Amino acid sequence: MEAHEQEEWLRRAQQGEPDAFGPLIHAWQQKLFAYCYYLLGNRQDAEDAVQEAFIRAYRSLAAYSHDRSFQAWLYRIAGNYCLDLLRRRKRWSALLPMLRPAEQERSAEEAYAEGGAGAVMDMLRPLAPEDRQLVILHVLQEQPFEDIALCLDRKPAALRKRYERLRKKLGKRRSLEEEKEYEAHSIRV
Repeated sequence: MEAHEQEEWLRRAQQGEPDAFGPLIHAWQQKLFAYCYYLLGNRQDAEDAVQEAFIRAYRSLAAYSHDRSFQAWLYRIAGNYCLDLLRRRKRWSALLPMLRPAEQERSAEEAYAEGGAGAVMDMLRPLAPEDRQLVILHVLQEQPFEDIALCLDRKPAALRKRYERLRKKLGKRRSLEEEKEYEAHSIRV
């Protein structure tokens, strides 16, 4: 969707036209789903997050200002919802082992594997949720730091520096894993 088309649909939706928000959902649904999926690591949670983000965006249309990026505004709504969900999940995860019979216990790794998150989730899992957001938006969604800054309410320079630190951290982790894999393979031979 072209920027001028998006602005027109937004204007019409803000004026109360019932069908004007649909094209915006259609234009952003897949990208927003990918963002939420990589943040949450679960398809169902990501679908729920996307739906909730669009509901919240629709309800807040009157507050949206056209001098801001719609994409950044929408991603911020979705990101905040995902972070809230992760915080709630973390609180409950401490209680789950006490509530679940011993034979039903399973590790976090098994839960992620069942979610089908794959190698990308394995890389992102150890990161803090805010760091995950940064990596997802910059690498997977190919957004410039200026847009990400609007979405995360941070300065672009601070995000660039944070991203470089994350790259180094992930690079070191990957090197260690490759080294361990090489050593394990060497021992078997």
